[in-house]
Amino acid sequence: MGGIMKDTLSRRNFLRGAGGAVSLSWGGLRIFAGSGIAADEAASQTPSPSAQPFIYGTAFYRPPNPPASMRREMLKAIAQKYQFNIVRIYPAWVYYNPAPDRFVFDDLEEVMKYCDEFGLRVLMGIVTEEAPYWLERAHPETRFVDAKGNPQRLSDSSNNVSGGWPGLCLDWDPVQQAAQRFIREIIKVVAPHPSMYAYDCWNEAHIEPSWPRNIWAQPQELLYCYCDQTIAKFRLWLEHRYGSLDALNEAWVRHYSDWNEVDPPRAMGTYTDWIDWRNYIIDRSTWEMQFRVDNIRQADPHHLRESHLGFCPPIDPGTTGAINGWRLAECVQTWGLSNFPRWGSIPPYLGAARFELTRSQAGDKPFWMTELQGGHGSSGLAQSPHMRPRDIRLWNWLASAAGAKGILYWTYHAEATGGEAMGFGLVDRDGSETERVLEAARNNRLIQAHWDILRDYLPKPEVALLTDQDNSILTYAMAGKEDASFQSFRGYYKALWNLDQWADFIEPRSLGEAHYKVVIVPWHLIGKKETCERLLSYVERGGTLILETSFGLFDERCFYNPVIPPYGLAEAFGFREKENYYMRPRADWGTAARPPAEIINFEPDIQFSLPLPVQVRANTYLTPIEISSATPIATCMDLTVGAKKQVGKGEVYYIGTNLGASIAAGSDAGIDLLGAIITPVAPPPVSSTRLRPRLIEGAKGSLLTVFNDTPQDLTESLVVPARFHRATDIHTEKPVAWVNGALQVSVPYEDVLVLLLE
Repeated sequence: MGGIMKDTLSRRNFLRGAGGAVSLSWGGLRIFAGSGIAADEAASQTPSPSAQPFIYGTAFYRPPNPPASMRREMLKAIAQKYQFNIVRIYPAWVYYNPAPDRFVFDDLEEVMKYCDEFGLRVLMGIVTEEAPYWLERAHPETRFVDAKGNPQRLSDSSNNVSGGWPGLCLDWDPVQQAAQRFIREIIKVVAPHPSMYAYDCWNEAHIEPSWPRNIWAQPQELLYCYCDQTIAKFRLWLEHRYGSLDALNEAWVRHYSDWNEVDPPRAMGTYTDWIDWRNYIIDRSTWEMQFRVDNIRQADPHHLRESHLGFCPPIDPGTTGAINGWRLAECVQTWGLSNFPRWGSIPPYLGAARFELTRSQAGDKPFWMTELQGGHGSSGLAQSPHMRPRDIRLWNWLASAAGAKGILYWTYHAEATGGEAMGFGLVDRDGSETERVLEAARNNRLIQAHWDILRDYLPKPEVALLTDQDNSILTYAMAGKEDASFQSFRGYYKALWNLDQWADFIEPRSLGEAHYKVVIVPWHLIGKKETCERLLSYVERGGTLILETSFGLFDERCFYNPVIPPYGLAEAFGFREKENYYMRPRADWGTAARPPAEIINFEPDIQFSLPLPVQVRANTYLTPIEISSATPIATCMDLTVGAKKQVGKGEVYYIGTNLGASIAAGSDAGIDLLGAIITPVAPPPVSSTRLRPRLIEGAKGSLLTVFNDTPQDLTESLVVPARFHRATDIHTEKPVAWVNGALQVSVPYEDVLVLLLE
């Protein structure tokens, strides 16, 4: 916040280092984010995830499913017939702690004993987000409270029929103490077993009640937590952030006379307070992850600690869920995600984006697809299309090509009751095998057979997408939703997928050492001084930078900037934005005659002349610019709306609309435009027109995965690097023909071909 800030400590540094302040902020808790066993000490106590075989398995037990009479034989089949090496257990706090001093773990002991017998590893969940009813009865003040001031009673949930959802607010000491005891008690039971391998520290991390189980929920009923304790801690967070009430008043444009008057925002219309409030809850989520991790580690320092996301900002919305994947991944040793492609109608490009985002957040740690849809999705009466063998193949190999080191299905046995009943099972309700489980077993064998290639492999992208979460929070504060932000990221990634490019997702702090040939900056409304300086330096060093409409529209205080882009970029990049036109959908035009000049408000087409002549539909904003020293490259209704300029050793491109969202909405000409910018600078090792090849180069060999994400069978010729002379389909073990130095490949619709290259 510039001069109004007391110091330059980040929010994360506050959580990690301000012991006394955190002790106050978190109710006297003596486990601080970043404290406890040091990272190098923890690593010495726990086996390195990268030293293990490819993790392949399935969620198995979520009480009461599967029933006791079926468990042993099912686990035997998992281990011996299908040769999986891990199962996941999901033990909800409410189920195992039915009274203050009563813990019932008989069924866990039974399942662990069978896993010991058959040599299976166990990924044990720590599910404190389903709290016991006795704790709520004793401390009703600890209920989560929404933006309307309504407390959330513990209730049932479609994904946990034992109830206790959404848990109780951990900002309260009684909840912390009871959760700590549950974690210690369950670890006493499971840690001694030879099968114990890792803890899933937080299932699909987010502030739990923000994911609606009530189909009638209103927006304010998805914003948490507004309980007295959370608000008190938010005030302490603000006091540390700003240093004085006067500084907060200046930032928020208020005249508070006492800290106790400060209340989190509950209605739309202001910006800086919303960004602070949601950043606080994001920090709170990071603290909660560290709370879980530290308690697990203190009770059992010898087994791995993993966690995973269900929604993956910035590809997905994240303001209400209040998570930052980079911060959460720092707390654990293995990072992961959930993926339900048929239930969520997720196309391969979007799944690939989530994989790459998860890999980027994991950094030098392994990442897993911790949940892959096993059978059809089920939500009460509604069901998704069934998972087909081709889906199993495609998602196994897309995850592997993106660098995943583990795959687990949700789930093995079809769910028994509640909203997810009938769904998700790899096997039928009676335990009989399906084509799905046979295909899963087959691909497990193939992945393990090529582990010497996959073990140390990671993609090496030459393109990066820049994200700063404050921009999506601001978008939420402006619109009550984040569509303009996450659709921009989705569209740019869709283009990169179709250009056969891998991509990293990076935060501004990574720009200083950025080695990428291209950096794309989707939907970046806040022009922070440090970000602007780093982007300018990146271009001057030789990078290619792609900016879109409204970069730097607001300053760090969310005041409208007088010059856009700010902090000297207008002069350096040779253009300056004029006023935006906000885009209404073309469908709203209707049939009524309107003056020609009004067309500019209804997603008009933008004509590009450079780097190639294409026509792209405007989206969200259309922004005319004044050119000072740049070269115009695009016009719309006689207005200049695009520019490029050589800056130092590099080049900057400006596009005066939300190009990412335009591509996501179906304007595929934007893909061609980006291809003309990116491909000459960063040509992919293997490319195709309609198929999507991805080369896996390991220390001991290479694989070529070729994805067909279209609804038609396709045959194409692929030119691979000249060092390869032979290709074998690993599924059929048959050679693939070479014609005139190119591979002739045929891939069925929505399927994958995997070739061993030699």
